[in-house]
Amino acid sequence: MKRRYIVISSFFIASFLLSFLCYGSYRYSEQLAQEKKEKNRIEQTVTKKEQKITGDTKYILEIYNEDSGELTREQQGIPSEYIGMERKELESYLKKCVQAMAADEQEAGLSDMRLISFSSEEIILRKYYREPEQEKGFFLRILDGEVAIYDRSGNKLYEKTGISVKNIPEEEVKKLKKGYIVENEKDLYSILENFSS
Repeated sequence: MKRRYIVISSFFIASFLLSFLCYGSYRYSEQLAQEKKEKNRIEQTVTKKEQKITGDTKYILEIYNEDSGELTREQQGIPSEYIGMERKELESYLKKCVQAMAADEQEAGLSDMRLISFSSEEIILRKYYREPEQEKGFFLRILDGEVAIYDRSGNKLYEKTGISVKNIPEEEVKKLKKGYIVENEKDLYSILENFSS
């Protein structure tokens, strides 16, 4: 019977020691993981502070056409105004550029610029373009005694119709002297048909 107690006692002692060792190794691995996390956080903080654009930074410009979904990439020389900037500074600069976009860029359809990737080795900038919307409609007025069709702004002459103002009611002639907008082709043809009949 004594032997039985010794075996049972030995079993409980071994179980206790094994549990203690498992718990100790668990706590030790947890402590190592925590130290590793802290070390990575410190390295990332140091790395983030060191990430600045230099003259050697590779600069890739992507052009994305939102209408067709086409994406083109081109490596260019780094713009001098980017040198020395950190990520947040460059993002802020790009926002200001979009807000103060030049008229020629707007006419070309530039709608947005975004920073896709940033490191001191390489930055990727994407410009988003969409086809500029053409104003629809026409502008009618008198030119050299006949009805003329212009673009909506009234600046570009499309054609003279050959319809003389002599054949048009006086009320319509008054409107044509000031000029007015016709919204679509259907309305334009209807008006011209009325003038010529």
